Amino acid sequence: MTIKFVNRIDELGFLSKEHKKEGFSFLSVIGRRRVGKTALIEKFISGKKALYFFVPDIDDKELRLLFAKSLNEKFGLSFIGEPSWDELFDRMLGIQEKVVIVIDEFQRFLTINKSVPSILQKQIDNHHKKSGVFLVVMGSSIGMMHKLFEYSAPLYGRRTGQIDLDPLKFRHLFEWFPSVPIEKLVEIYAIFGGTPKYLLEADAKQDMIKSIEAGILSKRSALYNEPEMLIRTELPNPATYFNIMKLIAQGRTKTNEIADMISIKQTSLSYFLNVLEKDMGLIRRENPVTKLKPQSKKTLYFINDNFFNFWFRFVYPNMSYLEIENSAPVVESVKNNFTAFVGKAFEGICKEVLIEANVNDRLPFSATNIGRWWSKQDEIDIIAFNKKAKEMLFCECKWKDNVNPGVIINNLKKKSEHVELFKKGRKDYYAVFVKSFSKKAKENNVLLFDIHDMKQVFMK
Repeated sequence: MTIKFVNRIDELGFLSKEHKKEGFSFLSVIGRRRVGKTALIEKFISGKKALYFFVPDIDDKELRLLFAKSLNEKFGLSFIGEPSWDELFDRMLGIQEKVVIVIDEFQRFLTINKSVPSILQKQIDNHHKKSGVFLVVMGSSIGMMHKLFEYSAPLYGRRTGQIDLDPLKFRHLFEWFPSVPIEKLVEIYAIFGGTPKYLLEADAKQDMIKSIEAGILSKRSALYNEPEMLIRTELPNPATYFNIMKLIAQGRTKTNEIADMISIKQTSLSYFLNVLEKDMGLIRRENPVTKLKPQSKKTLYFINDNFFNFWFRFVYPNMSYLEIENSAPVVESVKNNFTAFVGKAFEGICKEVLIEANVNDRLPFSATNIGRWWSKQDEIDIIAFNKKAKEMLFCECKWKDNVNPGVIINNLKKKSEHVELFKKGRKDYYAVFVKSFSKKAKENNVLLFDIHDMKQVFMK
């Protein structure tokens, strides 16, 4: 199946704008596997004189010969014998006409030949004033790619632009599934997330439980062991990472909870969390949004990708059933927890709605901060506030039908009293996000969003 090309308007526009500039350009495109980097580049280079080169996991000599062959076939550059990287980059960057050269999985050079970034840096310095090359390096190992351009690295300061490619947002599903009801889109996004490759496996015409059973829980499905393969490919000794992800998916989001469950010191745990967060982009850390100076004791960890969250919540712990093709107990578990699971993902969609509404000046005030809040006693799904004006919006998200907002608003007002920020002289607002309301009376300082109101925010 071909990945649909959805969104990426800003990224394509940026690439096109950079390409129109005269002279040498050097850009990086960084993003997790399956996120659509190759689809973006294929769209960009269509109709241009371009070379796309994928760095395979082979030895240095084979790679040099393969790269030389590609340069010869595409641009007519000839090499004698076994050219060095110095010669390859010298000839490549010596091209003075406007050509695009894309090197994918560029971070693999760090394991094949660590001197390659330094050699490339030298030849960029030699040729950048006269070269016409539009050079793009891509990579899915997020941490390794960023390290290639940090202050102490040879390529620091040589880039002319960069793109960090994220998964699609919920709003992009309206384009991916143009005729699907928004209720179904919420369910699809909660399970499959925004990674294009994963969305291909979502059958919008089927009941979601059946779609999950066929597209994820079956041993023959493309997504059955996708997270496992990705982590095993990128990380040595993956068992600890699997257990950490499983615990986070089960709701154990504090470091002490995770450390206790896998019998590891918190000081050692920080290394694994850092790899999953900084190098892989699979988890994120959060502090209460009102903590303007984040404290480690308040930090919670969450899985970034909805599909990974589903997989580590329902698939990984139940492999013993699924491996012998006894999916019935797992399907039953998914059914029993489905509404609650979708409800947690719905909170993320509500935050996306607030961010969009804020950008388009559709909130009562211009928010400077939007995020989750919690204390030892209470938690609030989302708080938005303006630091200067001391205005706050307290939000509750309920994946339920026929909701009476009055009870929720009263509860929010009680919880808001425990939020210490701007306690004196602040102005409070309240918002409720639901599937549908039983009644929707207007009230001062209150915003009510059912899923159709949410869709309108994205459509404007």
